[in-house]
This record gives sequence, structure tokens and C-alpha cells, in this order.
Amino acid sequence: MPGVLKNIDYLDPFTRYKGQKILDNLRKLRGESGTSLELAIDIYYSLYLPFPCLVEVSEVPLGRSEQYRIVKTILTDEEAKKLRLYTVADSFSSVAIGTLFLLNLLSELDEKSEKDYMQGSGRGESGAKRQQREHEDMEEGGKSLEEAVKNAAKKSVEVAEDVKEIQNFVYGCKAGVGHTLSLDDDVTTVLRLAKNTDVRNLLKVLSRIPDITKTVKKRRVGYQRGEIEGYTRGTDIERLVYTELAYPEIYFYMKVAEGDLLLFEKVMYLTMGPVYVLLDKSGSMDGSKILWAKATTLALFIRSRLEKRAFYMRFFDSEPYEFIAVKPNAKPSQVVKLLEYIAMVRNGGGTDISKALLTACNDIMKLGFKEASDVILITDGEDRIAKNLVKKALQHAKARLLSVMIMGDNEDLKAISDEYMRVIKLSDKEMLQVIQS
Repeated sequence: MPGVLKNIDYLDPFTRYKGQKILDNLRKLRGESGTSLELAIDIYYSLYLPFPCLVEVSEVPLGRSEQYRIVKTILTDEEAKKLRLYTVADSFSSVAIGTLFLLNLLSELDEKSEKDYMQGSGRGESGAKRQQREHEDMEEGGKSLEEAVKNAAKKSVEVAEDVKEIQNFVYGCKAGVGHTLSLDDDVTTVLRLAKNTDVRNLLKVLSRIPDITKTVKKRRVGYQRGEIEGYTRGTDIERLVYTELAYPEIYFYMKVAEGDLLLFEKVMYLTMGPVYVLLDKSGSMDGSKILWAKATTLALFIRSRLEKRAFYMRFFDSEPYEFIAVKPNAKPSQVVKLLEYIAMVRNGGGTDISKALLTACNDIMKLGFKEASDVILITDGEDRIAKNLVKKALQHAKARLLSVMIMGDNEDLKAISDEYMRVIKLSDKEMLQVIQS
């Protein structure tokens, strides 16, 4: 049976696939979908299309009057329109937020309304009786359904921005950064994270940081057949900028003799070792300290992806915890798990910085990286360090140590660090300094 939007082929496999994704997500979250495939399709395209258009009232298919009112309210209610700010022309957001909206709508309706409106009760009725019931619903029940849709949209808007923030974090949606993998199979996980207070607080802190793309570092060397980086001057004809050939011949040869030809500057980018974060989760790292440290870790992860470097991390207190590894080409689901893990960990325990640093060096050596690695230690601990042992381990691992000391000082750590930074205010500016180091 068709839906209530114009110019939608409800029998097209791709169209039905998008609607089915929403139903599958609803089943995972509720145990049952509680709605029809055609309504799911209409919800998806109401959110996805720039200019969705309803059919005329006289063309509404039999049994679709409630569906028509739901979609009409989405397209006309001011609160519901806010959802489209996050979904237009974005397939993942349309599926995720469409799922969220239907989940909220079903919870707004009581059990009887759910069956009447969403599953089409009275299917055994005669055509005349069904039309009469639908007409009565339009006159009497329309207002209550409309209110349910508005309330569901309002609840969805509260979470929609966090869904989009998680999507941007996973995909790295910045200028010049593309993605080829999809989060469509992780909608339920993303929705759960978007409602998690710890995740929302982390994303809120991250959103205040200026564009991290400006902090990207890349090792490069000049190479005749490398990527064009800019312009330079010299005599290498192979890299000649084509406009130089427009000059008169005698002038061109004069520039050759003087070594003053305008050339393309070509470079080759070298691979870099991993970014390895050691994050202190001891009992003293409470409240704003652990929140700032976690947000800084996520910002460092974003930088590592932009630099196409592997990202490793361990939490530690008196013992190092689980080793987390995310490759530069990691699937979105792995990035979602990283975000979930970092948000989940609670502070507690003692502090052993030496053991954490030695473990990180062993990890790097086991993985066999030839390129220099960056180890970023984030702690507030004033623990004594086995300086000679740790220093030798860092040299063997070819690792550069950046120590970030939160509201404290550690002379031993300062002595073995390539760079030592004290954080006093837990500000966005200090976080950016860590990322840029």
C-alpha cells in the first residue's frame, strides 16, 4: 500500500530498504517495530528530502489518514521542522533521527492508540465502516495524535544535536575530510550514546574547541614527483609552471640562466608513528579534571585521524588498563566503541606513572613502528618516576614524551619529558595547546 508523499516509489528496493532500516532499529530498541513500513518510509523522506510534498487530501489512500496527519504535522509544526536542520540530504541522520522520532511517538501513545493508529486496527471492517471510523478519527482523534507528534518531535530535537555531534566526531566532518564508510548499522548504539550524560558532556566540551584541522602536522620532504604543495623558484624544468612558457623566448632563457623560473613546489609526505595517550584515572582525577582529560584525549584522536596516524591509549591508576588501538582506516563502529569506552570509565585508585610509561613503550616496540611516536601522558599525580629506566625505554621505542600535568607539578616527570606542560585552569585554550604540541 502506498504512502502519503508525492513522487516516492514505495515499491523501489532502495526506498523500502531505508524504511526497513528504521523498523529494524525500532525492533532492537523496543522488541517490536509497532508501525508499518510505509510510515517508516514517509518519516525517512520527510526528514531527508529538501522539499517533501504531501499528496492531496482527496488522494490519501484508504487506511492512511493517521499516517497523513503524522507526516503533515512533521512538515508544518515549527518544533518538528527543527529536526530537518539535522537530516536534510543526510541518509544516516534521517534514519537515526527518524528512528528516534518514531520511538518517542510510540511512547507518547497509549497501548490502544498505538494499535489503532500505527497497526491499523479494524482491518476486518467493511469498507464503509472503516471510512466512517477514519472520518470520526479525523474529527475527534486528530488533535490528540497531532499533540503526540509534536511532543515526540520536541523530545527528539533535544537529542538530535548530540546524534549529529557523534556523527561528526566519527566521520571527521571537516572541510576536505571525506568518508566512505557508513554508520547505518550502528544507529541504536549512537542513539544510546546521544542520551548518555557523560557522552553529552564530552561532546559539549569538544564543541568549544576551535577547528582542529589547523593543528595538523605532517612530515614531508621535497620530491620531484610528489604532490603539489605551492610555488617556488629555480631551474628544474620538470616542475615548470605552465604560464612561464607564455613569455618571449629570450626572456624565458634569461630566467633559466638566472635560476628564476616559477616552479611547482612538490613534496612527499612521510608516515608518522602513532599517537599514544596515557590517561590517569586515579581517585584524585575527579570532576572537571577527568572530564577535561577525556575531552583532550578525544581531541587528540581527531588530530591523529587527520594526520592519518594510528591512535593508541590506556587508562591507568596503580595499574595500566585495557590497551585500545584504532587504526587510521578504522570502521565507524570502532570509533563509536572508543567514544563509549572513554565516556564509561570512572576515576578511582592510586597512581603509578612509571609502570604506565614502561607499558606504553613496550606496546610501541611490540607493534614494531620504525617511525617516531608521540606519547602523551595526562595526569595530576606527583608520583616518583624511575627516571633512568623510563628514559631508556622511551629511547628504545623512539618515542617523544609530552607530559600534561593537571593542577600540579612533577620535577621527575619534567626531567624526562621532551615537552612538559602545566594545566592550571582546565580551559579550552590549554586543551588546544596540548593538541598543537
